[in-house]
Amino acid sequence: MPSGTKWASWNVGATKPEGYGEYYAWGETEEKKYYDWSTYTYRGVILETYHHIGVDIAGTEYDVAHVKWGGLWRMPTIAQQGELLENCTREWTQLNGVNGTLFTGPNGNSIFLPAAGYRWHGYLENDGMGGYFWSSSLFRIEDCAYDLGFWFDDVCDASSGLREFGHSVRAVCP
Repeated sequence: MPSGTKWASWNVGATKPEGYGEYYAWGETEEKKYYDWSTYTYRGVILETYHHIGVDIAGTEYDVAHVKWGGLWRMPTIAQQGELLENCTREWTQLNGVNGTLFTGPNGNSIFLPAAGYRWHGYLENDGMGGYFWSSSLFRIEDCAYDLGFWFDDVCDASSGLREFGHSVRAVCP
């Protein structure tokens, strides 16, 4: 990447590139069985309101990559995810039988992001069809955070998701 950002080879909670790893609500550092507003740690008192934990949680106590892996590891910012999208070619493919997207940079290095889906309520949704990866950046609307999402090979972009959804995290190291 032009910025020098190094991407981890696998997701937080995984042990291999095609592993789904664990799922986290934005700003939380532990996986759970049920994901919605009622179980979100940083929900407000009034329905669908949220505590402000920062506009960028990279490197903080709310950054699951930093908490779990330590050192310089952290969640990527939306700018770092955008850099991945802008500078890499993408190919929908399989790695050891797991669907996902292979990102290849101008230098020939590549990373595989598995189509790990997301967790909502007690279910794993869209696994094998799409992937959703949190950034450390809060969206302009307080109830959402930016993520990198892809759906087969049709759509791959920086978007946003409700903070209480369980998404994957792919760590970066500056």
